[in-house]
Amino acid sequence: MHHADLLEKHFRLTPQQKKSLAILKIRTLGDLLYYLPSRYGEETSLLPISSLTKDAHVSVAGKIVSIKTAKAYRKKIPLTEATVEDDTGTIRVVWFHQAYIAKTIPEGSLVRLTGKVTGGKRGNYLANPHVERISDLPLGADTSLWGEGAGDILPVYPETRALSSRWFLHHIRRAVAGGAVEMMEDPLPEEILTQYHLPKLKTALIWAHMPQKKGDAESARKRFAFEEIFFIQIARQKERRAYQAHGAFTIPKRKKDVETFLSRFPFAPTAAQMRAIETITSDFEKEKPMLRLLEGDVGSGKTLVAAATAYATVTTSPLKRSEDGTFGRSSLASDDLAKRQSFGNLQIAYMAPTEILAQQHFDSFISYFSHLPINIALITGSGCKKFPSKVSPDKATDISRAQFLKWVANGEIAIVIGTHALIQKTVKFKDLAYVIIDEQHRFGVMQRAKLVRRGDAEQTRNIAEAKIDPFIYKDLTYRIRNVLFNVKKELGGGHKEIIYQKAVAIELEKASLSYSREVQIPIMYQKKRVGTYTPDFVIDDKIIVELKALPFVGAQEKKQIWRYLRGSSYRLALLANFGPRELTIDRVVYDTARASASVPQSSASVPHLLSMTATPIPRTLALTIYGDLDLTLLDEMPPGRKIPKTEVVIPAERTRVYEEITHEIAHGRQAYVICPRIDEPDPNKIGALQVKSVKAEAKRLQEKIFPKYKVGILHGKMKPKEKDDVMGAFSHGDIDILVATSVVEVGVNVPNATIIIIEGAERFGLAQLHQLRGRVLRSTHQAYCYLFTDTESGTSQKRLKAMKESHSGFELAEQDLLIRGAGELSGAKQWGISDIGMEAIKNIKMVEAARTEAQKLLDTDPGLAHHPLITARLASKNIAVHFE
Repeated sequence: MHHADLLEKHFRLTPQQKKSLAILKIRTLGDLLYYLPSRYGEETSLLPISSLTKDAHVSVAGKIVSIKTAKAYRKKIPLTEATVEDDTGTIRVVWFHQAYIAKTIPEGSLVRLTGKVTGGKRGNYLANPHVERISDLPLGADTSLWGEGAGDILPVYPETRALSSRWFLHHIRRAVAGGAVEMMEDPLPEEILTQYHLPKLKTALIWAHMPQKKGDAESARKRFAFEEIFFIQIARQKERRAYQAHGAFTIPKRKKDVETFLSRFPFAPTAAQMRAIETITSDFEKEKPMLRLLEGDVGSGKTLVAAATAYATVTTSPLKRSEDGTFGRSSLASDDLAKRQSFGNLQIAYMAPTEILAQQHFDSFISYFSHLPINIALITGSGCKKFPSKVSPDKATDISRAQFLKWVANGEIAIVIGTHALIQKTVKFKDLAYVIIDEQHRFGVMQRAKLVRRGDAEQTRNIAEAKIDPFIYKDLTYRIRNVLFNVKKELGGGHKEIIYQKAVAIELEKASLSYSREVQIPIMYQKKRVGTYTPDFVIDDKIIVELKALPFVGAQEKKQIWRYLRGSSYRLALLANFGPRELTIDRVVYDTARASASVPQSSASVPHLLSMTATPIPRTLALTIYGDLDLTLLDEMPPGRKIPKTEVVIPAERTRVYEEITHEIAHGRQAYVICPRIDEPDPNKIGALQVKSVKAEAKRLQEKIFPKYKVGILHGKMKPKEKDDVMGAFSHGDIDILVATSVVEVGVNVPNATIIIIEGAERFGLAQLHQLRGRVLRSTHQAYCYLFTDTESGTSQKRLKAMKESHSGFELAEQDLLIRGAGELSGAKQWGISDIGMEAIKNIKMVEAARTEAQKLLDTDPGLAHHPLITARLASKNIAVHFE
């Protein structure tokens, strides 16, 4: 056997196995050997149900014989009750306050349960055990599959549909026995292996799959963890160097001017803000473009840093490229503001993830820059605005898209703020010197790339991956297809489109796939916008999904979708038709979409980039996924901010909390109530998330809890103007209590709102809870955060307790990593890091070592000409190279 051989050459595979292996990116024997165990030996500790005794903490595996929702006899607590059997007997299982479990695990499912055996009047039962669905009964003590020379430690592999741990064990052992390991070359340089005492590849593979002792497995995992982080660092550093090989506008540091600008603010900047401004303006003076991530806790003042550095940029005249290829400053003095006109300055693009936030930044920047003779514009899916207006010099007014594009292209507009509408191919800058991306993790890789990349057309096409792969986003497509087929299997045919849309939304949430239903794509006729197309879904900011419920779809429907793609920044759409008999899914690829249309070349190749985030992540993770960016931390809060009082609230205490909130509102304060859903779930729908919804909770609060006060709602399905109207009413005090989804998580600023209730708090990650709590950290009034929960789960309670005790986002991020585990850390999948790689994230020394070695290697071999195995590995793993 050769490690490059396709699996089909040596193993008989079913269609479903082929499909699941493709999702896991396992095509060859080498890929299979890199599929590492998730743990060792735990299967052998499973106990037969007949041997269970009271108060023992156990793990069992078996089949769900029956499962139903119920209520406890006395306290009327909602619960799920099930009976599980194995070959030796049955046991009752009870999940208190978790009635939804009955909707997610059907009868006949095979499960692994871990928990405490509790005694009761009806006999012993498992109380609130951890439950994990499995595709095959565990291996137990079955040693028949062990190869010669194997040890006593049994590897357990992550399972997926049609591929059990037993399957992986059997086939990996056959590959090892066939000599596939002997044919594999080690991509890590020998000097690195020696320096960090890491086993060679062949040894590590044997130790991982056939360990003789526990230390063997640990050494192998350490090696593969280092390897993964090392390759991510190589990719990030390589791309960083490629980006910084291009010229950028050099912007002189004018410290006194910036201090004068800041003196107009009603508060003094913190020392941390001044350090950040100093660092960024120092970067501006260098000949290479800045690449920096500004990570600041909620309320730490990132917007002020953005404004001050923007001031330094827009009050600088453009550099012009001379014949020798260097840049020189124009004759206009950089500090002569009196002579400066409203255009001819360097330009800024400021991209925000939502229309609400973009409008908020637009209003803020008007207040910051209204004393200067510069133009500021806003572009969103709803239209364009400009300040100042010729009609009303002290106000912003709507302008036509054509006029907006003209003024941006000739440099007349200095600051452009917008949503993803900023990156449409028709938006062309004259002298774009500085790009600010707010809450960068909410944008897709391609969207960010389009805004920050500049250069000649051929280079831009290469970087933006314009050569269309017919199987673009293959893995994401498979996940979406699974969602669609699950809906078809459950609902069948014959329903209206709206029914399928609601069901798909639920399945996308279950599959942890991010989606938007608000993306607006302009429909153009003779270069004029004549309408707007809003897709049913945009998944992960990469794929448009359009749903139909027709007898059939033909070429006309596909051509229409293709035309929509042509007018968008997206390259792939899935046209799913839930027909009367079958579900059909057509892929529509637009092969000359915007990725291939380079943004115009300005007099400098690339702009400076400042990425900002209030999402706290562990430092080790930041050093890895943002390996191409320099990090700046805002670790100081503005003076006068009072720490919110955070309280975990169980159902019995809700009445008291509502009374406290009523008292606060009576004294002029306002409140948020955050719910996990928009609409009420269907109680009969299997898999539906049985949690509170915005609409039902708003009605209940208005009628039964706060009848004297005005209750409003805000959620992602509302039209942009509706959202703006609601937020305007809330900001002006016309709404006392705003019931919303986590759409208010980022950036929304209403200082008078000092109370936030988070329903189903255990369902949010610590980082998101901290973001939500930050909405009431906007004034000097005492703020309150109430975490409403129904669960008694130990892990959930520990996490909520951490929220109560800690008010540092960075500290909470570290705790989330430790409490929830590396593999469950929010966002791990979107970063493309495996579970074993996430283990390395806990080890700062390993991450720093991998980063150092990657930099040293690229210093001596920038093009990796002498390391072809590293180049091949980067290509085979398709490691995403991008600026966050």
